[in-house]
Amino acid sequence: MAAITAGELAAALKLTLRGDPQTPLEAAATLEEAGPRHLSFIAAPKYFPAADRSQAGCLIAPPAWGGADARTVLESETPRAHFAAALAVLYPPDELQPGIHPSAVIETGAHIDPSAEIAPGAVIRAGAFIGARTRIGAGAFIGRGARVGEDCVLYQRVTVYDRVSIGARSVVHSGAVLGADGFGFEMAAGAYRKVPQVGTVEIGADVEIGANTCIDRATLGATVIGDGTKLDNLVHIAHNCRIGRQVVIAAQTGLAGGVTIGDFAVIGGQVGVGDKARIEARAVVGSGAGILTSKIVRAGEPVWGTPARPLKQYLNQLAALARLGKRRGGG
Repeated sequence: MAAITAGELAAALKLTLRGDPQTPLEAAATLEEAGPRHLSFIAAPKYFPAADRSQAGCLIAPPAWGGADARTVLESETPRAHFAAALAVLYPPDELQPGIHPSAVIETGAHIDPSAEIAPGAVIRAGAFIGARTRIGAGAFIGRGARVGEDCVLYQRVTVYDRVSIGARSVVHSGAVLGADGFGFEMAAGAYRKVPQVGTVEIGADVEIGANTCIDRATLGATVIGDGTKLDNLVHIAHNCRIGRQVVIAAQTGLAGGVTIGDFAVIGGQVGVGDKARIEARAVVGSGAGILTSKIVRAGEPVWGTPARPLKQYLNQLAALARLGKRRGGG
């Protein structure tokens, strides 16, 4: 953590400050838990009473919040976004330590930029490329011909199979597996025979991939994750899926093979998506929904339930079932 004054933080975030610019800030906390040396924020007017009671030394708050006269405030029209930016100031990442740890295994023919950091026990196979200022965590594995762009962070025990590519500034959390075989089998002579999965995975720039998430390589061609997309923990992306830019997918969601998701779509947790379904740009799929094989989800009203349907229709059907249950109970 970095100690900073409220005035310094206001300058870094380009926000107007009310109160004492010398207020020291050592950490961030919730409104309820914050103390005199903590930064907190007010997300919306409904939290004004909690802010009035808070002991936070400094608050990022909408201009509409008056607060106590002695309170130090950074005025923001988007407090949550500015609080996120403040966290990056208060909790900067560890300083990059360029170089290769002696216990790492680097095969002949791998290219590692001199400014990259390779942690203990990492394995980097022949033909792999590691870009400038990228961090490869302890025990990570980078396969033959894989490419990891500049300013990336791959945490401990990440596995990147052969020929997978990862764009600049992407983050991959521990236990993620990128490029394992897609689930391809054909019945022949009374037994399942494996279909060789000879494609690859292409991860765009500024992507974040959660812990223990798996993205399978394509049978042919590429499984694609677009720039800026964020995948939560325990997400499964099957072979030949194509996910657009700035898509958000929450935990425990699974995509079957050949699914397409358009730019800026939002997918809730524990969603199941059938083969070759298409979710259009800016569509919203609620948590726990089931998207049937080859189904098209249009942008507009969010969809919910299994099979997924417009939220209003889903709620009406739930209400109808509740009324039916009461009638049966009363009969």
